[in-house]
Amino acid sequence: MSAVQTGGALAAAIEALLPGTCPHCDHPLNGRDRGLCGSCWSLTVPRAGGACRRCGAPTEDSSGPCLVCLQTPPPQSATVAWGEHDGALRTAILALKHGGRDDFAEPLGARLAASIATQPWAPMIDCIVPVPSHPWRRLRKPWAAAELLAKSVSKRLEKPVVRLLRRHGLGRQTGQSRARRLELTQKSFSPRGKTGRRTLLLIDDVTTTGTTLRRAAKALRQAGAKDIYCGVCAHAPDPRRFS
Repeated sequence: MSAVQTGGALAAAIEALLPGTCPHCDHPLNGRDRGLCGSCWSLTVPRAGGACRRCGAPTEDSSGPCLVCLQTPPPQSATVAWGEHDGALRTAILALKHGGRDDFAEPLGARLAASIATQPWAPMIDCIVPVPSHPWRRLRKPWAAAELLAKSVSKRLEKPVVRLLRRHGLGRQTGQSRARRLELTQKSFSPRGKTGRRTLLLIDDVTTTGTTLRRAAKALRQAGAKDIYCGVCAHAPDPRRFS
């Protein structure tokens, strides 16, 4: 049994013995609730307003790429960011990413998959690639949010998950300023081998400046990917709220 499965089994055992509470509002959970209570899940809604089709960043005119993508086109052809990294959705993502709550992967992945499925390029996807964490970080935190989300999306889109990327360097994006995020080295990711002429769906939990997605997508392009699309649970427009 993997460390993630063991952690999930332990969490289930604790919940069976003790009444659980919603991590967002602290109200008791009933037997049908998963992660958040029903009221808090109802507060997680898709993003409103325009967004750049290429990178997913907010823009007033969503009919074309944003100014940044016009000046420096990203390697990916499109990006779906389901919600805003705020409120109950932020609580759910942080619980998955930092709290070891792998039970959040299913409901979050279901929301992201539903949004991706409406895109005209969805039928062209050959496989799903999670943005990896560094192997040393996996020793301290064996669960990987992007990988768990990719598995959830995979079940709903009926596309296989393929680990095509390696991550290099121990620098963290979490909590960094926008300027520091943009400094993420070009060699942060490398392919595990040739991707083949496949169309890939790159999955991560949150995007802020889009730098991580750009670096990962570029590595896949260099490995021979035919096309790359990205999907994330949330966009965080203000880095100071990402922790």
